[in-house]
Amino acid sequence: MNDVKILIPVIILLVLSPIGPWGCSSGQPAAQRYEFSRLRMGARVDLTFYCRDEATATQAAEAAFGRMADIEAALSDWQVDSEVARLREQPAGEAVPISPDLDATLAQALEVSRASQGVFDVSCGALTRLWREARDQGRVPAAAAIEEARRSCGWEGLQRGHDEHGPVLLIEHAGVELDFGGIGKGYAADAALEVLDARGIHQALVDFGGDIAVGDAPPGTRGWRISAPGRESPLVLANHGVATSGATEQFIQVGDRRLSHLLDPRTGEAVVDHGQFTVIAPTAARADAWASVAAVVGVERAESLLPAGSGVRFLPPAVEPTAKP
Repeated sequence: MNDVKILIPVIILLVLSPIGPWGCSSGQPAAQRYEFSRLRMGARVDLTFYCRDEATATQAAEAAFGRMADIEAALSDWQVDSEVARLREQPAGEAVPISPDLDATLAQALEVSRASQGVFDVSCGALTRLWREARDQGRVPAAAAIEEARRSCGWEGLQRGHDEHGPVLLIEHAGVELDFGGIGKGYAADAALEVLDARGIHQALVDFGGDIAVGDAPPGTRGWRISAPGRESPLVLANHGVATSGATEQFIQVGDRRLSHLLDPRTGEAVVDHGQFTVIAPTAARADAWASVAAVVGVERAESLLPAGSGVRFLPPAVEPTAKP
């Protein structure tokens, strides 16, 4: 769960053709469909939306990509100068100022951590790094190294607050490294959609490497048609977030077990593949995070952990797990 979760683009976006006049707002000329792509956080971002003219569309897309770049600069655990990277140098037990983006993402992450009873935990960056290196080398980390990294985890020790200048974060224990790989792309997709909406572009879809945020339906339709793995007919959605998780090319084969790139922070171990499934939620960030939970404990257990009224629902795995527990 706590690795940089680069999902293989198994979700295919099918955009319906517009029917009738539609503009960025009422009274505007008929809308046209525009598509833009860019790389962010090591994954491809696709923007698809309807707008009245190319100049407006281009400016809006650049603003959305710029917003995502700002989020990457805050949340990336790869960039050596990111805000998350700089936090590793801060002493434990001391409140330090953080950006609104880091604070907002952390607030959502801690909400899922509480509900999932620690299955989701953004404080396990050291564990992520250990397994990332092991996967690159084609081996399983030593048990002692796993236990040492696991002891650095602990979402309960992340204390958010505010002072006269803005949000602050106190990390209670030394050695904690933050990793937003299980929620960061979803949060960024939501933020990009908000940028477009603020510019009057409401009929929009943001696909961030499989973490998808959708706004109002395309002109003349009930929603965006999204083809999810294992389903004969596409999903038709508006104003929701979608995420798909499961089997990817990132794994370690140990005997007859295919271990996922996702980790269980409670044990420090990589988890066995539970197959592919899709999560639909009110936001892409929430879908992203709960997809990570289900990838660790399975869909049935994840459903039992959902808070009442969460608006999150799971579509069952498309395939049976490819490995034995």
